[in-house]
Amino acid sequence: MNGRLCHAMILMLVALPSANARATGVAQCALDQVHRDPQSVIEPCSAIIGNEAASAKDRGFALFIRGKGYHNTKRLDLAREDYDAAIKLTPENEELFVSRANIFLRAGDTEEGVSFLQKALDLNPKNGHALRSMGSLFDDFGQREQAERFYTMALEVDPKDAYALLFRSKKYAGRRDFVDALKDADALVSMPAADINLQGYLDEYGDRLDFHIVALKNRSLVHEDMGRSDLAEADVRAAVDYSRCDLSLLVLGAFLAGQPGRGDDALGNLDEAIRLGSHSAQAYYAKGSVLLGKNERRGALLAFDQAGSLDPSFGYALLMSARLHRDFDETDAAVDDIARAVTVDSRIRDQTVGSLRSFGYWRSAAPDSLTPELTDALRACMLDKRCN
Repeated sequence: MNGRLCHAMILMLVALPSANARATGVAQCALDQVHRDPQSVIEPCSAIIGNEAASAKDRGFALFIRGKGYHNTKRLDLAREDYDAAIKLTPENEELFVSRANIFLRAGDTEEGVSFLQKALDLNPKNGHALRSMGSLFDDFGQREQAERFYTMALEVDPKDAYALLFRSKKYAGRRDFVDALKDADALVSMPAADINLQGYLDEYGDRLDFHIVALKNRSLVHEDMGRSDLAEADVRAAVDYSRCDLSLLVLGAFLAGQPGRGDDALGNLDEAIRLGSHSAQAYYAKGSVLLGKNERRGALLAFDQAGSLDPSFGYALLMSARLHRDFDETDAAVDDIARAVTVDSRIRDQTVGSLRSFGYWRSAAPDSLTPELTDALRACMLDKRCN
């Protein structure tokens, strides 16, 4: 996904179950149950919501929990409705505003998302989830120092905020502060898997992933940036040892795909990840890269096409598909893929326009959108195997 709100959109923000919720006696309508089995909270919470004898506070909390159940099962419209109804009944619940902000951010409404985060902070200036979410917004808009400041503030509130540790580790690694990046990565990996998974990792597509595997992947990337591929491989293999599943095999396969002479091992792990149900565009992109390195071009094209189908905003998968379609003289398909690539990814647009200029197919500045003139130039480029 190439949107600027990538980090902010994947936040799932949690709160401790209130004493009032425990007093209802319905243990399943509770926050910890959301992270164990989000679907299971829908029915018991609905029973409380529909009980006219229940207090406004109990119904408000049940709406909040059911909303998070919907949120964690990618039914965002229903989550939004429950959050809005809960806010009317329990406007003092700061976590409601953080969760509602997440829905706004996923819909691309930054202004309302920030407004609701600010409402949460007005209720509690030390709400770690709201502070971390603010950090993610600054992160998405390229304000590194502000992002790190808010992540640090969130960690001062809760040193075990897994998201804040993950995001701050990435920021440190991005500026090559590997000592601090590794310190946060180590803290993340050292958290018991059962505890870290209660924090409920959702990726940018809204899919629930095992947070411990995500933590090991993050540390492997830090080790790789440090030039310690041996430690990086140890982390991704530890992920498979912890749980041999589609996600861990994808992480291992993607790592091996980038290592010289490890293509066959990479393919074995990637294919197993796919057999186990992985619908990750990254799995197919990594497979396509390996097959291309082995000069299995038709297989690589199929893999890149699948990656682009799974994630239509995956610009580099579309770019690779375009180039391979061109190599097979499939011009219409090549033009369609390159046109989509330049539309969804500004980096590819600028790179491609540079190539068009080099080969005499374009003389103007890069347009902000796909124009008929740019489409014609892209077709000319796709007919010229030297171009792009």
